Amino acid sequence: MGKAPVGPNGYTLSFDGGYLHQDGPDVTGHGIVVTSGGPEQDTFVSPNDGYFVGGQIGYENGTPYLFDFNRFEVYLLYGNADDSARNTAPPLSDIILKNVDGTLLGAGGGLTGRTKVERETWEVGFRLEDDDVVNATTTVTWAFAPFIRSFEEDTSTLVTTTLCCEFRRGASVDALLYGIAVSAEPETWLTSNVALVGRVGAGIYGYDADGKFRSSSNGTPDIFAATISDNDSGVGFRGLLGIGLKVKLSQTANLEGFAEADYFSNVPTAHLTSNKIVGLESHVQDDDLWELRTGLRITIGLGSAPN
Repeated sequence: MGKAPVGPNGYTLSFDGGYLHQDGPDVTGHGIVVTSGGPEQDTFVSPNDGYFVGGQIGYENGTPYLFDFNRFEVYLLYGNADDSARNTAPPLSDIILKNVDGTLLGAGGGLTGRTKVERETWEVGFRLEDDDVVNATTTVTWAFAPFIRSFEEDTSTLVTTTLCCEFRRGASVDALLYGIAVSAEPETWLTSNVALVGRVGAGIYGYDADGKFRSSSNGTPDIFAATISDNDSGVGFRGLLGIGLKVKLSQTANLEGFAEADYFSNVPTAHLTSNKIVGLESHVQDDDLWELRTGLRITIGLGSAPN
């Protein structure tokens, strides 16, 4: 965030990584009947916590490329979050699973149930930037950033029974977001070597998603087998917030500790049918998602020091 540590005709290299938290919808896994004939309880898996890594390369032109933008950056960001739930049936209880089209319930003698969900995100884009000088210690960097972001969500559930079978259910949803974001990044040097930086921005994007849902068992014949394909598309809003503390390592190198938040109003995810007796067909659904990242970023300038 903020001004690059390089002068005209210089390049920048930046690398970052840290903790990732995604606050999005839960995914339905296997079901549990606590007592024989009693009410069913679905398990829900929340792939909230993980990690991210990223990098970027930029060039400071010294004169504007377009309008007043004189710096060009290309960036790549990867994130991974997962979660799982495992249950063993206590006495007089049952682990159950409904197939993906909601027509058949795998029940009776369920011993264990295991559900795992993994979400991966890739984002690539470029940023056009311009630095406005407010005073001797404060600048505001304006950024215009087209981007493409991929969301990939994979879910798998396995239920083992004492009677005959293993019941399996899974889903894969692949979504592509493509849009533009604009942001302002103020930077104020508190001392000669320490600066406070921030980011506030907004954007708009379109999205397309494809979902595949499947269920099967090792029974013969496999009456639990079912497959469903679904798709989704639309338009969403993106919000950006960030704050960080930048430490000058040299005239052309900075180390930054930061916390950033991205909000997406519409992200396609898997809606797997409930394991209750009355269920709906599995499908792709839209929900909002907060992505929080906190970590370290090092930026190195290859060229003369900035003015």
